[in-house]
Amino acid sequence: MTKKIEYYFVLNSPWSYFSGARLGQIAKQKNADIDLKPVLLGELFPRTGGQPLKLRSEQRQAYRLAELKRWSNKLDLPIHLEPTYFPVDESLAVRTVIAAIQSQHDALELVIALGAALWRDNLNLADEQVIAGVLVKLHLPLTLIQTAKDEQSYTQILSDNTEEAIAKGVFGVPSFVVGSDVFWGQDRLDFVEQALR
Repeated sequence: MTKKIEYYFVLNSPWSYFSGARLGQIAKQKNADIDLKPVLLGELFPRTGGQPLKLRSEQRQAYRLAELKRWSNKLDLPIHLEPTYFPVDESLAVRTVIAAIQSQHDALELVIALGAALWRDNLNLADEQVIAGVLVKLHLPLTLIQTAKDEQSYTQILSDNTEEAIAKGVFGVPSFVVGSDVFWGQDRLDFVEQALR
């Protein structure tokens, strides 16, 4: 029986950017499927005790930057600690991811590339041309963007994913659910791997 990892994420999260490629490697090694579940952080946080970055104390904000730098070095993944376009309106980009999921493309590869566009390349994910450039590099159809402009249906999917995440005990991103176990944070991927054994 194939095992499943439910992956709750947002593109605006640098920690999601750090987790994508390693998650894919773990799933391949463990013969597990990844169920991509983008969520609405603006709904998840207030209902589970989280705080937007700008409302956190100076100490917490400074520590976050230090940790991002440490993990960037450890994982050898370049990052702009304070990207020009952050926080970005990721709505069209994340709807493009959902369109890719529904069309049975490699949507994790797209998530990784969009995360890199924001966090590594300092590009604006609200810009349709940036999204198009990522699709071209991955040899994915540009029609995914047009499909993603059906805002109403995709907003419902995001809302449903968020409700499901909260019901399962998820309160932050990235989070990984294996069976009934929740693992929060890219630094918990070792535990995800253990849960798949």
